[in-house]
Amino acid sequence: MIILSHHTGESYGLLGPQLAASFITSELGISTIVLGLVRNFDKEKLFEFIKEHYKNQEKIIGFSHLCGRPDLFELMGKLKTLGFRTILGGPQAVSDLIGEGEIEKYPWRFKGLKDRVDFGFGGPVDGLSKELLESSRGSFYYQWNTDLYLKVDWDNLFIFDDHPEKLRIETFQVLRGIGCPYASLKKTISLDPPSFFKEGPKIEIELRGCSFCDVAWDKGFCGFVDDEKVLEQIENLPERRKRKMPFELIDEYPLVFLPKLLDFIEERGLLLEQINLVLRPDDILKHRDNLEKSLIRLKPQGTKLLLASIGFESFSSKILLNLNKGITPEMNLEVVKILRDLKKRFPETFLYRRDEGAVHGLIHPTPWDDPDTEVETWKKVGAYQLFEDILPPYSTPLVIHHGSPLGEWIRKLEEKGFGPFKRHWTIIEWWQYQGV
Repeated sequence: MIILSHHTGESYGLLGPQLAASFITSELGISTIVLGLVRNFDKEKLFEFIKEHYKNQEKIIGFSHLCGRPDLFELMGKLKTLGFRTILGGPQAVSDLIGEGEIEKYPWRFKGLKDRVDFGFGGPVDGLSKELLESSRGSFYYQWNTDLYLKVDWDNLFIFDDHPEKLRIETFQVLRGIGCPYASLKKTISLDPPSFFKEGPKIEIELRGCSFCDVAWDKGFCGFVDDEKVLEQIENLPERRKRKMPFELIDEYPLVFLPKLLDFIEERGLLLEQINLVLRPDDILKHRDNLEKSLIRLKPQGTKLLLASIGFESFSSKILLNLNKGITPEMNLEVVKILRDLKKRFPETFLYRRDEGAVHGLIHPTPWDDPDTEVETWKKVGAYQLFEDILPPYSTPLVIHHGSPLGEWIRKLEEKGFGPFKRHWTIIEWWQYQGV
């Protein structure tokens, strides 16, 4: 079996799809690989490869981690017409299968993938049975829990441009946090209308976590996997020069656990090459001491710590409020000061800069941009020289997935007569406002 996914071709693993392939292979007895499709892959060569691969096996093919790519949705439809049973997994699989509501009343809305997906599976792969995989229709959601199957075969990922090639992974993933603690509780907030409306209503929406995060809305926060399972994942990683290769610790607030992790690593006699963290700015503000103490311990070991992505997202108070980040521009700037101070003290051990491989969150443009937000943002960018080390070369436009809280915001605007907004598969193109 093949699971098709988006991939850039860079040397990172895909924990979700690779874990699913490992489970299907070892627990369900169906040999499975992950095929990461780069953009502009050769479709004719892909169909030739798939035809040969499935020559002597049942025509069941999976999709996961598609990143909203239209070419992959079109590929689904083509494979279904060729007689394949198509399965969609991962965050928002069930939501993407079903689509948005009230299509009869609002015909421009996303109608879902029911015409090209036979079965949508949500939740951890542990809940997938052979019967579900081979014959179930519609959707199935298996509840997240902390006792997960986490035995990944890191050799099952291939990249496809015009032929399959095994990817030499340089950065792996280790799961600890399931979802985001910031998304633990539901709350109701009031969002400003888009700035390009001459006038418009404030809209109340219910959310968990950041307003743009469809994963947080889908999953919330389900706790942490057992410490022993975290260590087992690290022990399972390949080595280079007698050190475990670099990995990202998946945990939105990792600094509480980091000193404990280093204790465990020391007890097991393991050596690490590099730990990558993706985290929120408030974790650094709340747990600076943990970060500092960990760097003191890592320095003599020769282990590097990379803050690979910090979710700053904006330096405008208005935009941060509408994104429901739970932080302020002043908090973000305080984090920048901390990073620069630690870099001076631990220049070889501590990595956070753009030129050291970090890509920090910066969302722009957004629907709430106006002259005031621009002035506020660029004043801070200039005063703190954020292009020197923090800001990425290119910002990321706000992406509104139909299944996110912001997707509900758009639908409520449309229901009040402000719309329609153009859809492009699973994405709502808020900048393509077609209203009068």
